[in-house]
Amino acid sequence: MATAAKKAASQKTVAKKAAPKKTVAKKTAAKSGSRKLAVKKPLKKRVPKFDLVIHSAKDAEWAHEDIRPQFEYRHFGVEEATKRRYGSHVIRVAKGARPPVRHHVHPDCEFLLVYVLQGWVKFWYEGEGERRLNKGDVHLLPAGIKHAVTGWSKDLEMLETTHPADYQSIELTEKQIERLED
Repeated sequence: MATAAKKAASQKTVAKKAAPKKTVAKKTAAKSGSRKLAVKKPLKKRVPKFDLVIHSAKDAEWAHEDIRPQFEYRHFGVEEATKRRYGSHVIRVAKGARPPVRHHVHPDCEFLLVYVLQGWVKFWYEGEGERRLNKGDVHLLPAGIKHAVTGWSKDLEMLETTHPADYQSIELTEKQIERLED
């Protein structure tokens, strides 16, 4: 068994050594005025480390959030595992809820992706108008786009993923909405 473990360890080492590395060449000036390339140094890429998250659907808890009382949210723990750099949750329609979700904007949300898991949802987007997303459809909102949720099916479920996890949601005034429609 010890031989098999040594063989596996040496294969891992070989695989690591064989992997290509990005390098940076640096020019240096010699006293004689000629230029030489310095020793190549591998670039170190900073990759944030996150905790492993496994969340079972059978143990899922659905929460109401004040910002959108029309919906219930199932959080997976992504926010905590990533130190709030990312957010990801399933959204479903709360019992008896009716549209719309008023026109609003997320000025500091760099990434907001919605994937429709079940049912359908209608969004209104600034510059685009109203669009219906069905099961399997996706939208990726650019930061600062004004939008509204104008309709949905009773069985709607959407996966929403954001960066960062916490961002502003600012409702537009009636006057601002009127200007959008002009």
